[in-house]
Amino acid sequence: MHISYTMQNSQTLKRTQIYLTQSQQSRLAAACRRAAVTKSELIRQAVDQFLSQQALPSLADKAQHIEGLAGMWADRADMADPAAYVRSVRAPRF
Repeated sequence: MHISYTMQNSQTLKRTQIYLTQSQQSRLAAACRRAAVTKSELIRQAVDQFLSQQALPSLADKAQHIEGLAGMWADRADMADPAAYVRSVRAPRF
């Protein structure tokens, strides 16, 4: 059974399920009572806050990461002929 809810500001909500420890459940319930909001609303607020603090990698960061990958298998003896290696890996499937 799939249920979608629509908030007053026309945002459609998608259902998700999470597991919390008993301690987390108790602390969440207490925080909900203090804030006078539902568990769902408090969790949405926490997710928004967490995601807003996550830094998006810059293009320079991405490029540096990709450059770090170059040559990472250069010292592998079994990769002298990459095409032969790929054929050997795929052989059982074809």
